[in-house]
Amino acid sequence: MLEGTVIGLVALILAEYAAFVGRVNWRGRASNETAPATDLPQLTVLIPCRNEAENLGGLLQDLARQTHPVEVLVIDDHSEDSTKHIAEQAGHPVRCIPSNGFGKKAALATGHAQVQTPWMATLDADVRLEPGWAAAMLSTTANSAAVIGPVAIVAEPSDSWERFQALEYGAMMVWIAGGVQQGRLAMGSGANSLYATADYPVDSLHPEQASGDDGFALLALKQAGKHITWCNAPEALVVTRPVPTWKALWQQRARWASKTGGQDAATARAAMRVAVHHIVGIALLGVSLVDPRGWPMAGAFWLVKALLDGGMVRAAARKFGLARCPIDRLTFTLRYAILVLGAWWELLTQQVDWKGRRI
Repeated sequence: MLEGTVIGLVALILAEYAAFVGRVNWRGRASNETAPATDLPQLTVLIPCRNEAENLGGLLQDLARQTHPVEVLVIDDHSEDSTKHIAEQAGHPVRCIPSNGFGKKAALATGHAQVQTPWMATLDADVRLEPGWAAAMLSTTANSAAVIGPVAIVAEPSDSWERFQALEYGAMMVWIAGGVQQGRLAMGSGANSLYATADYPVDSLHPEQASGDDGFALLALKQAGKHITWCNAPEALVVTRPVPTWKALWQQRARWASKTGGQDAATARAAMRVAVHHIVGIALLGVSLVDPRGWPMAGAFWLVKALLDGGMVRAAARKFGLARCPIDRLTFTLRYAILVLGAWWELLTQQVDWKGRRI
């Protein structure tokens, strides 16, 4: 009786995971309604940054090459390297100002107060973009208060560790794209977001929490009945690099997981689902070590999960043109479990920090 109950619960959890995966609009919708290039509004790009001397110069060069000209405002969050100098040497249309407080949210609030254009974008200093980025993002602003753009990780095709990060992040982006397009999510990335300046909810960023500016801003817009759009245009894609170690990846995802408290309910539920699915899988393996009769159930659980994860990986590779090798099919689910459990451990043990500041 007990064994049948356990099998039923495991089957239910897998069915729920399959439904969760299946609800995502993997292929994406048709291209968004676009505005003529001659009608595009003016745009200010906000780059809140701290100790980004290694990355900032490349992004500023990309912004200088935009087919639709943009104003650029670098908000220096008390950097201890040459970030400020690099921004100041860039010249027009780049301005560099000091943040009025500490942290990314204070920097964004400082920058927002200086914006004079009808639209503002937020970019992370470590991204790179194509010359058509601004035009692509602005062309999808009709009837919207915010536009979310895609972000992808550029991986060395021969590096399995980098490919894993690119595929896992790409799967998350595809999930976000589907959720935003279906009206279920107020979720995106502050690394590539566009807002109507007048609608930007600067008073809803919750500066007492060190992370989550994008999540809090989008949730406030959703609660106000404002429309959020996903930009499908390939030119809107921005790219960044993978992190070098498991520790760095756990820290990154722990910071992101810390955003879910008090934010978009669908996002919070998704984070908890992912955690529960992996905890159940690990528990089944633990039981199998004590009782060998549990191995078939544990093996079936992880096999089914690997097949479902494979669908997400294929969707990400297809949408973003990511490299994928046969070994990735065999190792992705194991690595994904290590990522999820390691990130939650970092968060629960309060070991998360960002650039010398405790989260």
